[in-house]
Amino acid sequence: MEIKQLKALQAIVDTGSFSEAAAQLDLTQSALSHQVRRLEEELDETLLIRARPKVYPSEAGQAVLASARRIQAELAALETRFARTRKGPVTGTLRIAATSLSIVYVLGDLCEAFLEKYPGIEVIFTAAETANAAVRRVLSGTSDLAFAPIIEANRQLVTVALGRTEHAFIVRNSHPLAQQDAVSLDELRVFPFVLFQSGSGTRDIMDTLLLPGGGYGRILTESNDAQFIKRIVSITNGVALMPVYALSDSVAREKLSLLPCSEAVPHVDIGIVHRRSVQMHTIELFKQLCLDQRGPSMLHFTRANLGRTGLGGA
Repeated sequence: MEIKQLKALQAIVDTGSFSEAAAQLDLTQSALSHQVRRLEEELDETLLIRARPKVYPSEAGQAVLASARRIQAELAALETRFARTRKGPVTGTLRIAATSLSIVYVLGDLCEAFLEKYPGIEVIFTAAETANAAVRRVLSGTSDLAFAPIIEANRQLVTVALGRTEHAFIVRNSHPLAQQDAVSLDELRVFPFVLFQSGSGTRDIMDTLLLPGGGYGRILTESNDAQFIKRIVSITNGVALMPVYALSDSVAREKLSLLPCSEAVPHVDIGIVHRRSVQMHTIELFKQLCLDQRGPSMLHFTRANLGRTGLGGA
């Protein structure tokens, strides 16, 4: 029995697919199948049930998988322990999934600080269309960490909250609502909406606010590109909801107005998540850097400190 065979089994079960597991481990599918077959022959047990749409562990496979996870966790703990004391640069790989909104406006400086501190670690970024898509990559094992809103608990995930952000409605400066002291949701519904796409944290807030009372009315466009949304709002009578940390650029300062809403708009906690069953020294190092940069309590992104707070010195 070899460690690489246990890793192969674990990757197949975590992804539910031989092809995805092979890509994750940088192996050919035939080489991966060979490793599992050798393990099954050695144990004289069928470990995987090859079904559609997913591959499932048998009862014997579940038992082996439980031991494999413990072994991997102990090896990862040893790596983490000795990575801090051995001479020379810390090495490894860290796969991070995030939306462009998260990287550009909040967390890019964290990644920059991490790369400066650990130049021997290769960081692989995946641009996810939505925060939910980034989290799904972590759950499937194709990414190690994700940046995402922390909305509900998931037993499979470890979450590290880094900040809490307000959201604000925005319109162009010449919009009919721009000069009002406060606007209601019904007043907003008169105008077309510029929305983030379904699956994003900001869209979830909008759905929570608007759908119960009659929906959106007219939707002008949907996009997960914050710069595009702000630009469209600046040249139309559209209304958008935006996390305030994305409103410190020149377009927002010069061409957009914040609309105080008469109804409470939920705040959202944002941070990083990783799978509980995965222990890697690169994940632990990144988490610690995030906590060091954050400080003893969560950062708050509000209208009052717009453009003056950030993670990693932003």
